[in-house]
Amino acid sequence: MPAKRKKLANLWGTYKKQVIELAEYLNKKSDYWLWILANSTWKTLQPEASIRASAIAYISLFSLFPFVLLSISIASLGFDAYLNQQTVLKSLEFIAPALGQLLGNNINEVIRTRGPVTGFALLSLAWSASTIFYTMTQTLNEVWHIKQRRSSWKVRGGAILSVLVFVVPALFIVSMTGSVITNIQFWSPDMDIPIGRGLSLLMTIILDITLFMVVYMVLPHGHAAWREVLAGAMAAGLLWELAKRLFLYFVSTYISINNLVYGTISAIIAFLFWAYIGSLIFIFGAHFSVSYVQVRQNS
Repeated sequence: MPAKRKKLANLWGTYKKQVIELAEYLNKKSDYWLWILANSTWKTLQPEASIRASAIAYISLFSLFPFVLLSISIASLGFDAYLNQQTVLKSLEFIAPALGQLLGNNINEVIRTRGPVTGFALLSLAWSASTIFYTMTQTLNEVWHIKQRRSSWKVRGGAILSVLVFVVPALFIVSMTGSVITNIQFWSPDMDIPIGRGLSLLMTIILDITLFMVVYMVLPHGHAAWREVLAGAMAAGLLWELAKRLFLYFVSTYISINNLVYGTISAIIAFLFWAYIGSLIFIFGAHFSVSYVQVRQNS
C-alpha cells in the first residue's frame, strides 16, 4: 500500500510539473496575455470584488430612473428632430439593456411631465451619480493599490460633472449613428439590412470601450495613461456587449416566467442582476489593466 501511494504521488507530481511547464510555454507564446487573463479572472472572483460589485449594483438602482428622466428631457428638448422616446431608450441600452421592457409604461408619464420633471431629475441624478462614482472611485483605488485619496467634495463634484458631461455626448453619438444608418438605407434601399446592424454594433462597441477607458483614466486618484488602461477597456467593452446580448435573451425569454415568482418587482430584480454583472465586468477590466501594467513593467 505505501509503495502504491508513493507511485501515485510521483505520477501526480510529474503530471503537475507537465501542466505547469505547458502553461508557462503557452504564456510565453501568448506574450503573457494568458497570465493577464487568468490573473484578472482570479482577482475578479475574489469575495472583495463581489462585495464591491454588489454595492455598485445596489446604488445604481436609485440612479437608473433619474438618469432616464434627464436623458429623455434633454433629448426631447435638444434633439427633437432626430430623437423620440423609443430612440432614446434604444440609445441608452448600452448602459441597461431592455430599458423599455424594464420600465414599462412609466416612460409615457415621463414624456407628459418632462417640463417640471427636468429639474428634479437633474438634482436626483446628480446626488445618485455622485454616490455611484464615489463607490467606483474607491473600487479603482483598491484595484490600483492607491493609498492617497481625494477629498470628499472633489469626488462628489467630479462625479456630478462626469454625469452631466456624459449624457449629451452619449445621446449625440448614438443619434448620429442612427442618422448615418438611416441615410444609408434611404439612399441604398437595396442594401442588405445586416450592414446597418453591423455598423450600429461596431459603433456601440467603440462607445463602450471609450467610456470604460475614460472611467479608468479619470476616476482613480492617480490618473492612468490611456496606454495603461486601453487593454482593460477593450476587454471590458467586449465583455459588456456580450453580456448585454445574453441579458436581452434572458429578459425576452424568462421575464414573463419570473413575473410568477417576483410579481411587480421582476423589473427591479432583473436590473439588479444586470447591474451586478456589469459591475463585475467593470472590476474585471480594471484588474486586466493592472495586470497588463505589471507584465510590461516586469518585462
